Amino acid sequence: MVRKISVLLLLMTAIAVCTFIPGPASVSASATVPLWQKPAEKETTSKPNGATHKKREFVFGDGDVYWSQQISGKKNAKPYVITVPIQGNSQNMMFRYRAYNESKQPFWQAVTLDQVKTLPLAAGFVETEGRYIWLGMPIVYVDKGRGTIEEHPELALPIQVKQSANGVVLEIRLPIKAGYMSEMWALESREPLVPWGEQAIDQIWLALDVTQNAKWLYDGYYYKSPSTYEPTSANAYWRIPENYVLRSFLYTGGSRAARNMGYVMLKTSLLQQEPEGYWKTLPRSLWLSEDYGIPDGFYDTRFNTGAADLMLRGCVQYAEESFCQAAQKYGAYFQRHAASNHYVVNGIQSGWLVADYASAKNPAAQTHVSLNHQLAEINFLYSSYLQFGDPTDKDLADLMLAGVVNLGTRWLLANGDLHYAYFPDGTFGRADYPYLTYNDLVETQRLYRLLHGTEEPTIAWLTASKLAWMQKNNVAYR
Repeated sequence: MVRKISVLLLLMTAIAVCTFIPGPASVSASATVPLWQKPAEKETTSKPNGATHKKREFVFGDGDVYWSQQISGKKNAKPYVITVPIQGNSQNMMFRYRAYNESKQPFWQAVTLDQVKTLPLAAGFVETEGRYIWLGMPIVYVDKGRGTIEEHPELALPIQVKQSANGVVLEIRLPIKAGYMSEMWALESREPLVPWGEQAIDQIWLALDVTQNAKWLYDGYYYKSPSTYEPTSANAYWRIPENYVLRSFLYTGGSRAARNMGYVMLKTSLLQQEPEGYWKTLPRSLWLSEDYGIPDGFYDTRFNTGAADLMLRGCVQYAEESFCQAAQKYGAYFQRHAASNHYVVNGIQSGWLVADYASAKNPAAQTHVSLNHQLAEINFLYSSYLQFGDPTDKDLADLMLAGVVNLGTRWLLANGDLHYAYFPDGTFGRADYPYLTYNDLVETQRLYRLLHGTEEPTIAWLTASKLAWMQKNNVAYR
């Protein structure tokens, strides 16, 4: 994964490094978010102007509503119009959105609805007394196949603000064009969705991207396609198994928006889980294809383990059986993967290093083992054991930890940093991430201490060496 990990993954990993403890995701969440009630779900399909219109809706027990609408054009026609009436004085209605200064640093900008005829083309929050709406950004795109879309921002229409006798009407226009798809989503509530004014909350939400490098769409979370993927283009995005915004919602929490959207995003991720228990990376990776003969639709352990960890967190936070089952289903799949795709590392206790990638189309492919992948998998297995009590999870985690420990000082570089990966021929190589692996090591040690009552000494000095290297090189971390 070293050639394609996103900057946002590193950011969200820093935000979300915390313990796996049953209960609310944030210590302040209980003060701002009412008790959870499972929403009612509904999906409908219609055929306006020869197009295909799909709408998904979640109605929460406290009256909050999430909706997402998608329209696929068969021929050119007038835009499909969604109207959102808002009662009140438009001078008291604010639209809060993320803008950028001359240094390209984000900040919160706000306009009142009496001042504008269209909203800025951005996701944002409409706020007035008794009505709070998180609006996505309208998007028009082409489905390129293999879980990839190509955005056409020049076709997107801004939301119109029309004054009415009772307040304003937001008019959302989704273009209907042959071969194109248009989408819009929103989360509505009678109560504030985010407790603005708390500096930490304001900054966290500034970092949550669902419009630029990432897209939240009808069928999942998409991220900017790397040049090493096929298909790709300057405006291409691929559906990634691990949702970084969802990670912040589940581990940071503290708002109605995080609670509700966390549930919606988990339910959407469920739809993409394969019957075998994993989430496919649908595009073809050029370097995996060239180096290991792995075609499109492959299994990436880091993205998958991240997705399963979110299911595990959702299992606890929402007491949702389908999330619990999804996490266990992935755990069973990973057990099978590890048994078939590992390298034995001998020591006082024999250990395993589990391959980063696999493909049902080429099951004989042998790939490297990244230290960060291995640690993330160990952490998921320990967390799964703590939640479900299946001893096979702990046994495999201990076996994999022995694989790391048995290599000992061989992970170390002369400058104190760590090797990124172990290769099938027994060699090491590639540059490690600045702090991702350090965070994984810290979590491994925490879980090991919790389960075994003592620190693991090899993990302790790998962590110390990585930290010293980070401090020497001024690497910021949390």
